[in-house]
Amino acid sequence: MFTFYLSYFTTAFVLTLASAYMLSKLGTEAFTLIFWFKMATYGVIIYYINNYKSKEFYYYQNLGIPKLTLWISTLTFDFLLFITLLIYVASK
Repeated sequence: MFTFYLSYFTTAFVLTLASAYMLSKLGTEAFTLIFWFKMATYGVIIYYINNYKSKEFYYYQNLGIPKLTLWISTLTFDFLLFITLLIYVASK
């Protein structure tokens, strides 16, 4: 699953850092905007990987890992990273 997450880690992490920067500049009032920004970027990432890297899913299927399991586990990890970073930025 880590290999799958690495396929979009850079993009997701840069967007998380951009969200943290926006939170630090705009304040906690902008959390709703930042949250929906992250959700929209998840949609773009999922669309891109499902359409343009669809053949890579055969590798994971051969390992016995369903596509849904890959998405749920990696998006959950990324979202927890996002929330943790935002909490850290908001507390400063």
